Amino acid sequence: MFGKEKAPPQGKKSLWRFWPGSKSARETNESDKESRAFRARLQKRTAACFFLIAALLFVSSARLLTLGGGDNAAAARAQSSVRVEITRPRGTIFDANLTPLTNRTTRYMAAAAPVPEAVVALRQALPADRLEAALDRLEQKRPTVVELDQPVYAQGITMFSVFNRYDEETQAVHLLGYLDNDGHGASGVEKAYDELFYSETPLSAVYTIDAAGRVLPGVEPEIEGSAGSLTDGLALTIDSRIQAVVEKSIAQLDAGAAVVLEVGTGKIRAMSSRPAFSPLRLADSLAAEGAPFINRALTAYNVGSIFKPCVAAAALEKGISKDLGYTCTGSMVVGGRTFHCNHQEGHGPMNLLTGLEKSCNPYFYNLAAQTGAGRIMNMAKSLGFGQSRYLAEGMVSDAGTLPNLDILERQPAALANLSIGQGDLLLSPLAICSLYEAVAGDGSYHAPSLVEGKVTGGVLERGEEAVPTKVMSRETAAILREGLARVVQSGTGTSGAPETGGAGGKTATAETGWIKDGRKVNQAWFAGFYPAEQPQYVIVVLAEDGAAGGSTCGPVFKAVCDGIAALSAG
Repeated sequence: MFGKEKAPPQGKKSLWRFWPGSKSARETNESDKESRAFRARLQKRTAACFFLIAALLFVSSARLLTLGGGDNAAAARAQSSVRVEITRPRGTIFDANLTPLTNRTTRYMAAAAPVPEAVVALRQALPADRLEAALDRLEQKRPTVVELDQPVYAQGITMFSVFNRYDEETQAVHLLGYLDNDGHGASGVEKAYDELFYSETPLSAVYTIDAAGRVLPGVEPEIEGSAGSLTDGLALTIDSRIQAVVEKSIAQLDAGAAVVLEVGTGKIRAMSSRPAFSPLRLADSLAAEGAPFINRALTAYNVGSIFKPCVAAAALEKGISKDLGYTCTGSMVVGGRTFHCNHQEGHGPMNLLTGLEKSCNPYFYNLAAQTGAGRIMNMAKSLGFGQSRYLAEGMVSDAGTLPNLDILERQPAALANLSIGQGDLLLSPLAICSLYEAVAGDGSYHAPSLVEGKVTGGVLERGEEAVPTKVMSRETAAILREGLARVVQSGTGTSGAPETGGAGGKTATAETGWIKDGRKVNQAWFAGFYPAEQPQYVIVVLAEDGAAGGSTCGPVFKAVCDGIAALSAG
């Protein structure tokens, strides 16, 4: 009875099939295990899908953020905006006292949106010639920029005050230079330091536009960039006060130049050339006579008697006494040629000091012969004659020319010509400064300099000072100062005598060999130092095609000295 399997009761199959040990129960248990395994696998797959979707959403969000910034954002923004440039600021050029030489005045600029209020305001404010161009732009539903004489305030108009790079009173134009049509420096300091001055970011007004490219009304423009400032740029050695004195003083010359250099530093405190150009009206200057773009202060000319102190210095350094005598009869025969004195009757007995005072040519013919061509040429070369003066990149003076030493040694007549600054000798006004600084500065001179240093945030970072070059003894320099002081006191240079302080100097009327309108062309000079005692400045004046050094350049030299004295007194 117990060995037989009992059949399940009828009507209770649903309970019986779960009876332990029955075949249906085993199958059901296995099915449950498979179901649990399937559900576990499903949960894992669901979790994996969830994390995958989350990761994709994260990447997509990051991509959208990336698209919202950088170059893509700029590109997208550019497609929905229009930019008008107001001005491109440029670093300021200062003088040595940080007085601006550029960016000295301002003007009004207006960015106008194409809205009725702006159009009405511009009609009332602009002259006809400027109004027409502005309206053409506004009628095309585009913003425009106009210059105004007075500020205008109206809906759709944004006002700016911007610097004028130059003005009618701009000084030292040959040194500063001018700009090209793209706002880059084209000459002078502007070109030499263009990388420092030029701004890659202009002052601009950015307007939001719709899909048709029209400015959205009522939306103020976004302002980018700045109008510039007076705190950054470059300082020159120029003193704008002395520069003003020099420019006023040489206004009486048709063509010429003047340089004021500081004794003991070689810093150029003023430099002016005539005729001058206008950086505001370059086209007019191009058409003007007299080559106004040439900086005559850096151009080599025939020199004449202002070279005589160089010959005297070489003689004294050789050991020749200042008391060396010579009797001037009005002429002297050298190498079979007769050379005349500027005083036809002759000066009579001369020594070195009176020879300078009276500018006696025969005295210097004789002095040069006793000194020797080699020593004179060595002195000239030690002063930098025959070499260019570097002021800045692209701003270099003419080297000029020195005669050939072999010719001077073989031809006494050539040496005689050199002794009075004639013949093959050509020098620039700036080069001449070295000789007179050495005389005024106890025998030493400095390479002339134009740049004081960089200005950042209103603070001047000075460059290195020039190292002096010793070319003659203190005693030699003192003798020459005495002789040149006598030139101004009672010699050929009395026209250059200042009202106070005295001065030392030398005149010259250099022959060029040119003929113009049937007359000889001469270059007139006055070179010297001021004041006579403890000189502070070297002053060199050139009059191109001038009548004579004393009559043409002497009054200019005097005016510069008196102007500097007035500045000191003030």
